[in-house]
Amino acid sequence: MPKFDESLEQMLDVYIYEEQQLLEQLDDILMRTEKEDTIAPDDVAEIFRIMHTVKGSSSMMGLTNLQKLAHAAEDLFSIIRDKPDIAYDKKILFDLVFQASDSMKSEIDILGDESAELTDFTQQIAKIRAYADVMKSADGQQIKSVMPKEDIFTDDEGDDILTLKVKYAETCAMPAVRAMLLMRSLGKVCEVTKTIPLDINADNANDIITANGLYLKLITDDKDAVVNTAKKAIDVDSVEWVEKPKAAPKPTLQPEQPAPQPAKQQGAAEKKKSSERGGGMMSVSLAKLDTLLDLVGEIVITESAVISSPDLKPYMASLDRFSTSARNLKKLTDELQDVVMSIRMVPVANAFSKMNRVVRDMNENLGKGVELVFVGQETEVDKSVVDILNDPLMHLVRNAVDHGIEEPEVRKQKGKTEKPTVTLSAENSSSEVIITVEDNGAGMDHNAILAKAKKQGILKKPESEYTKQEALGLIMKAGFSTNEKVTNYSGRGVGMDVVNQNLEKIGGKLIVESELGVGSKFIIKIPLSLSINDVMQVAVGCMDLSVPISSVKEIFKADMQNIVYDTDGTQLIMIRGKCYPVISLPEYFGVESQVGSLDEGIMIFCEEEHKRVCLFADSLIGEQQIVTKPFSPILGQYNLNENGLSGCSILADGSMTLIADVGCIINKVFGK
Repeated sequence: MPKFDESLEQMLDVYIYEEQQLLEQLDDILMRTEKEDTIAPDDVAEIFRIMHTVKGSSSMMGLTNLQKLAHAAEDLFSIIRDKPDIAYDKKILFDLVFQASDSMKSEIDILGDESAELTDFTQQIAKIRAYADVMKSADGQQIKSVMPKEDIFTDDEGDDILTLKVKYAETCAMPAVRAMLLMRSLGKVCEVTKTIPLDINADNANDIITANGLYLKLITDDKDAVVNTAKKAIDVDSVEWVEKPKAAPKPTLQPEQPAPQPAKQQGAAEKKKSSERGGGMMSVSLAKLDTLLDLVGEIVITESAVISSPDLKPYMASLDRFSTSARNLKKLTDELQDVVMSIRMVPVANAFSKMNRVVRDMNENLGKGVELVFVGQETEVDKSVVDILNDPLMHLVRNAVDHGIEEPEVRKQKGKTEKPTVTLSAENSSSEVIITVEDNGAGMDHNAILAKAKKQGILKKPESEYTKQEALGLIMKAGFSTNEKVTNYSGRGVGMDVVNQNLEKIGGKLIVESELGVGSKFIIKIPLSLSINDVMQVAVGCMDLSVPISSVKEIFKADMQNIVYDTDGTQLIMIRGKCYPVISLPEYFGVESQVGSLDEGIMIFCEEEHKRVCLFADSLIGEQQIVTKPFSPILGQYNLNENGLSGCSILADGSMTLIADVGCIINKVFGK
């Protein structure tokens, strides 16, 4: 059975996006105010507004379960808003709202799955309502809705104006929202000139419509079509025409209160100001941005194919206008690429902030009092990178709190006086973003990891040949874990292979560092962008290799007089009075070089992670812009990412180039 009316399905993506943003905002406010003595009036009002918006949007979509749950949570803060001094248990209040937020987020996540039934939140709503009653009884009064006075008929009303009364079912919790949908449907068969209540968006509109019904002033030539349309609307109980009395005094509804100011009496200047506030912003589907980025990538490749066409080479000396136009075209495509990439850039704070809730809930259950610290959360990365980071970060943070940080008694016995801390940090390094999850907990014993890996038959070489770094890396092997007990949270090592595999799919990698008794550090490295990059193309034997320009400092021809050797026989080259190690790329990748000596090829002076080396290649092909693609999972058995290759790309002539990971090559040759 479909969850939505067919006419509403097109709004699903917008609804899901907006509700996710609102619920994340709700969690941020709750996390920030949970430890304060009281909730500031502004925060109470903001929480009320969020719940009110979720309630209205859910009702419009016909999601009554979410609408009722949001309504119940809204009522809690309605009580506090109307009576700021009311007594309540803050922990109970926040637990109820956190649970409601989790339930709503889980429900929103499965809305696109037609096979999943809507969740029944009756018991959860009953708990919230029960505590609302406790709060009200503590104050000795009930919150009552106020019905304003509204004139049904006016003296200046023309004879062509008809009055329709619509009564909604008692089970309809959001009649004002239903009224807006009804007016949209009626627009096809009549002209609605006025509603009673006048302002359907007012906070008390639901109460007025529930008590008195909805009155519609309209003009039509087909009364039957109006009635039929109204009767087919959702939650409508009855529809009737109301005749204007000829001599009797004007009937009124609930004369106790004055009528609200009609929305149509707003000044023109105020309307203009209101409309201008959001005029400079708009929401765009990420799928459309992905398509735009793909198109830019294709433009870059096609541009390169045209400019580098071998058909033009014999004539290039006489094609001055073509060369000028080609340079202008490259400038424009570069600018287009920069604009598209800037649109997609978002701060990693979007991913970091979600970890607050993870640590908060684990502290509640484990009692470890872990503090979460953020560093560099303003660092910007591609939106798709942030989305990919969510699951790995959650897994690593859970591991750090659950198994990295010791129990309070154990920390005390060890003499650890500093507060148990998990630090999330982010920084840009050339073409990568580096995310670090670090704890000051127990750390990991690499010897114990080796012993466990040997027992499980994971080792690929003798135990004595493993370095500390390689031993720690074993926790990323499938099924590996050093934990002897099962907990509600992921154990250190359990699922780490999945985390690592997911990162490798997008050209990223995970590095593990740990010091027994001091703590552990998990370093995630992901390309700043998963798309277009500038590279320097070089020939290495029979293969084409691309070196990211972000790693290149200088390219030059070697002079054999500057080649020296250290006591270990390592080749070094002298550059401006300093010696730097030389890595022969043909030798590293096991291919036969096309040149006889170092001075016949080229040297690429590179820097990565503050380490400088010279990479030797056979020849320089030229600078290129490429669209980076990760390796297929089918090639996972060859460990390409671990051996100095970060991905591949198709060039303008249809050939393939491999992309070098300079940092990985350096670490592979010389160690960390």
